[in-house]
Amino acid sequence: SSGINAEYGENPVHVSAMAGGKQNKLSKEEELLLQDFSRNVSTKSSALFYGNALIVSAIPMWLFWRIHQMDLYQSAIIFAIGTIVSTYFVAMAYKNVKFVLKHKIALKREDAVAKEMMKKLADDKRMTKKEKDERVLWKKNEVADYEATT
Repeated sequence: SSGINAEYGENPVHVSAMAGGKQNKLSKEEELLLQDFSRNVSTKSSALFYGNALIVSAIPMWLFWRIHQMDLYQSAIIFAIGTIVSTYFVAMAYKNVKFVLKHKIALKREDAVAKEMMKKLADDKRMTKKEKDERVLWKKNEVADYEATT
């Protein structure tokens, strides 16, 4: 249950403490796995989102300047504030859409990624089933993250 709750931004250690009455510490592997399915985005994704949002937010400024022939210098403060605020909100919308899209893609690509990874890992006899499953899950998350971002 802590994995599901961690998806929605809750602290998995806190949730397990509430559920069982005792606090369980998560291993580093479990923390990395939960981090992969959290709402947090990488710095690269965040920069991409803010760059795209700035372009989208600056278009109205161009329209007012070129089409409506407004003076940029007289309205610079209003344009700057409006562009910054809308850039922030559009970037947050991109972030939220990525989270939903990532999970939809992960569900669609799950079988293909699992099949591909099992072929690659079939020769490795030293690896346990749990390790193979973790690698498949990690690869599935990586593919979904990439496809949701691009």
